[in-house]
Amino acid sequence: MQAGFIISLVFAIIVAVFALRNGNNVNIDFLFAKVQVSQAIVIFVSAALGAIIVTVLGLVRHVKLSIKIKEQNKQISCLENEKQLLENKVEDMITKETVNNDKIIDEDNEKKVEQEKNPDVSENDKFIGIE
Repeated sequence: MQAGFIISLVFAIIVAVFALRNGNNVNIDFLFAKVQVSQAIVIFVSAALGAIIVTVLGLVRHVKLSIKIKEQNKQISCLENEKQLLENKVEDMITKETVNNDKIIDEDNEKKVEQEKNPDVSENDKFIGIE
């Protein structure tokens, strides 16, 4: 930021020196009138109008970028919320899967305990219905 200010200041000094060295009167012909003005005034006014135009265009660009940043921040926020919801769903699914696996393991352990209690009844006999 300071470098831009210094460059602008140097440019303004150069324009001022140039304008003061060329202070002769000049005729300016507009479409509707002719005017005789000092060349220094024409140079100063031209430089000032150029600076104003550049400033306005810079502000327009800044405003557009600010609006775009706000929109993208909203989009980021929505995506972060969606990510959190999906992470919670995955965590719930993992928890349910673990609970289901624990139930299956418990059922298998109960079957083994039952087989140990009744060793003469085999799985095939249970399947057929013979006990």
